[in-house]
Amino acid sequence: MKIYLKGYMKVFLITAIAVCLSVNFGFGQIVDTKIIDNGGSGAYKAVAVIEKTLPDFVVYRPLDLKQAKKFEGSLPVVVWANGGCMDSSIHHERFLTEIASHGYVIVAIGTLQMTVEERGHKPTPDKKLQEGINWITQQVGDEKSQYYQTVDVDKMVAGGMSCGGAQVMAIASDKRLKGYMMFNSGMGDMTMAGASKSSLENLHHDIIYVAGGVTDIAYSNAILDYERIKKVPAVFTSLEKVGHGGTFDQEYGGSFAQIALDWLNWKFKEVDNSELFQKGDRSRYLGWTIKSKNF
Repeated sequence: MKIYLKGYMKVFLITAIAVCLSVNFGFGQIVDTKIIDNGGSGAYKAVAVIEKTLPDFVVYRPLDLKQAKKFEGSLPVVVWANGGCMDSSIHHERFLTEIASHGYVIVAIGTLQMTVEERGHKPTPDKKLQEGINWITQQVGDEKSQYYQTVDVDKMVAGGMSCGGAQVMAIASDKRLKGYMMFNSGMGDMTMAGASKSSLENLHHDIIYVAGGVTDIAYSNAILDYERIKKVPAVFTSLEKVGHGGTFDQEYGGSFAQIALDWLNWKFKEVDNSELFQKGDRSRYLGWTIKSKNF
């Protein structure tokens, strides 16, 4: 087992986490683990793991699934595709850890990477996300799995950054999905990862776009997508001046993680964020543009 930490942490906390890991992962399905940002700022310290039966993905999840289930009910799921359609989520790990720490399970494309320099990155198949969807769906029905009766696959969204957003669009017609999250991404008039503007016609649940301002190279495509969407509720948000990289590399994923959590909690956890997303109340999001339609 490996524990990688960003920032200062006292020895006793490292020891406590190590003990908890050994208890929760005792039956040997976990191949390797990583702790990012001390497990996130949420109520349920999160961990990134490689599952033996899903080696090409990382699962970001509460360390203690039973505790999270006890207080949150069955946990919603996010399947995640990376920038560049790459086989590593290391550039998004702070963001994904933060979301997981608030009671979500995230299945992200790419095997676990301990450092950026550890290996090169390679592109992944257009519909790679469906492998993650199939896996978590199977786990929920397996009495021997830790995810059995702790995860709710009827509350599952697909999210991705940049080219990863195109991978989301490539599987938009999958009826198991209950929403979509597009970060620094949009199809516009281009074709990428097996998706194009025609993929917008496959949307069957609500979608949120999160852009990095006009300097984000995907900004105009995201705006164009938003304008073209007619059939499902759509939210467009943008934080000025952060560009295409967003806030993924900031502690706890920065404000991109916060707006993602507000949207997810609104959808799945009965948190009333309608003032934010339907009425554009930016009191907690200075510097943001927020608009919506089709609700």
